[in-house]
Amino acid sequence: MARMRVVARTRPALARAANPQSAKEPEALPWILFDTQAWTTAVTTTQTYFTAVQNDKTLGNMEGPGQLPDPQYFEIHYIGCDFLLQEQFQAAAAATGPITDILQFLFAQRGIWTFNISNKRVGPFPLSFLHASGGVMGYVATNSATTGKFEFANNGIFDGGFCVGGAILISPKVSFDITLQLAAAPTLNTSPLNVRVWMAGSLYRRVL
Repeated sequence: MARMRVVARTRPALARAANPQSAKEPEALPWILFDTQAWTTAVTTTQTYFTAVQNDKTLGNMEGPGQLPDPQYFEIHYIGCDFLLQEQFQAAAAATGPITDILQFLFAQRGIWTFNISNKRVGPFPLSFLHASGGVMGYVATNSATTGKFEFANNGIFDGGFCVGGAILISPKVSFDITLQLAAAPTLNTSPLNVRVWMAGSLYRRVL
């Protein structure tokens, strides 16, 4: 269950929160920055995220390529990774499908990720630490008379991803990106496969 603080506040405190004393002071909002890149089977080994503005806003929400506009600041609390896989039905039982695609990234090709800001690196770390933001919850069973199977998969448990805890702050007009790198190009059942990297945290921006 999602948690939230319920605190009794005085009317003056509520008035101060609703009406900023100065337009120079920023507002703080819970925010998610995300970007999506396509991986092609037997071809792609590295992708860099957040370096471009996506025309399709379902793929990313950066306002500028590789940096935040002035006067925005972003305090990172969690980083995660989603594999945008569809469910698959296979007529014959075989070790292929969404599960094996994710395993290619996490273990077969030993995926790593690195956060880069102002030419300083955080990482590389194993990609398996970047869990999914959410996904389908369901159950599928097959009749014993058939060898077919129905399969879907998500990247790890939905625990919020890799916890940064606010230790990384992105300042305005400062270059940053996240790079995913594999040991070799993966063999994918879904190709191209869209892989989304996201960062959840606090966005500080102009009030007025």
